[in-house]
Amino acid sequence: MFKRILAALLCAVMLIPAAACTQAPFDTASIVITDQAGRNVALDEPAEKVVSCYYISTYAMLSLGLRDSIAGLEKKANTRPIYQMAAPELLEKPAVGTMKELNIEAVAALEPDLVIMPLKLADYAETLSSLGILTLMVNPENHEDLCEMLTLIGQACGVEDKAEALIKYYDKQLKAVAKYTKKSTKPTVYMGGNSSYLTAAPSGMYQGSLIETAGGINAAASLEGDYWTEVSYESILAMNPDVIIIPAGAAYTKDDLLADKELASVKAIKNKQVYAMPSGLEEWDSPIPSGILGVLWLTSVLNADSYSFADFTGDVQDFYSTFYGVSVDAALITK
Repeated sequence: MFKRILAALLCAVMLIPAAACTQAPFDTASIVITDQAGRNVALDEPAEKVVSCYYISTYAMLSLGLRDSIAGLEKKANTRPIYQMAAPELLEKPAVGTMKELNIEAVAALEPDLVIMPLKLADYAETLSSLGILTLMVNPENHEDLCEMLTLIGQACGVEDKAEALIKYYDKQLKAVAKYTKKSTKPTVYMGGNSSYLTAAPSGMYQGSLIETAGGINAAASLEGDYWTEVSYESILAMNPDVIIIPAGAAYTKDDLLADKELASVKAIKNKQVYAMPSGLEEWDSPIPSGILGVLWLTSVLNADSYSFADFTGDVQDFYSTFYGVSVDAALITK
């Protein structure tokens, strides 16, 4: 009965003229921004009650010191170690959906000032707007778009200074990486997919740019696409990478690769140059606020003579202390 009543109310609200929406008129709004879907978003004042529809925007809010502003978030929050570390109260917050679907009723019940959602959920934005709920669309598919997303959230929530500080940190570390990686010979690096090492990261993926930035040559750069691409054993043998990287949360291990007889002749296998990204913190191989740590991690792996793993460990601990307000155990920082 409750769902029927709420559905009826939602339908009724959808008939209200657009002027009744909570979005402030552009000529009087104190905050007017253009989101990553090219939509103008206007607020009278910084949003204090926010629903984040997927983990990347939730990570962003944590990194900008906005944990107390999160009223609802994506499902499966208990699978994100950083939530337990930095904001365990998030595990008790209402779950509103996934990257594939959004529970409009759950969002409306929270009465948020703003809903941050990925471009993949764009179909829901119009429905929320018709209910008088303001939406900010984000699409951080690369480093530049990540920085833009942080800037947008910072503006919408009144923490522009924190977004600026995080972006300045990125610039500083990327300049350092450029110095660490200055050498004539660069190793060929193969990054396997999450579900199988018989999938690889083509040049169109963020992971491909991560390899290049860290001073490597992407073994799968000739592959087309922007997602994990299936490859054969023959293809990997032909690539013959110097180093193999396993992403965080992969369904296989370093031992699985080393034990695979089909790969025995690959240089990375013969020389045991197989490394697994840490899985106890965040997905550093993704365009997330801590993604810079993925660049630094791989930089250390490929350039240990100029950037030691001990120095990297210290940088990780400083990063989480500064931007997340948590102390990270060095035991979680592995390779």
